[in-house]
Amino acid sequence: MNKIGRHFVSLLIIGFLCLLGVGSSESENSQNSVKTPEEKRLEQIKNGFSAWDGSHQDLTKLIKQSMNDPDSYKHEKTVYWDMKDHLIVKTTFRGKNAFGGVVKNWVKAKCDLDGYVIAVLEQGS
Repeated sequence: MNKIGRHFVSLLIIGFLCLLGVGSSESENSQNSVKTPEEKRLEQIKNGFSAWDGSHQDLTKLIKQSMNDPDSYKHEKTVYWDMKDHLIVKTTFRGKNAFGGVVKNWVKAKCDLDGYVIAVLEQGS
């Protein structure tokens, strides 16, 4: 067999091995994709929060709508308490007040498991 033929056969073998590797990882992923109800619930809750900074997406929108200068919004921290049928979410943030000074505030809200704000419970600075 000439040199070109050997390289071609080597490429075929490497290609075949790559296909075997891809096929096995796909079957492993399909077996692992079966989620428990608790995993599905946690994923549902997680979808309401930003993967970037942990802020609650719908609460952030609501806060910005009520701000004097929404562009000055700076997220600091978000925590939540799981109440089984809903979440209590508290977001701490900074933003400019009516006089242009930057102030720290927080908002606590009741949210559903799909990430929507049901009611604002408390707020303060």
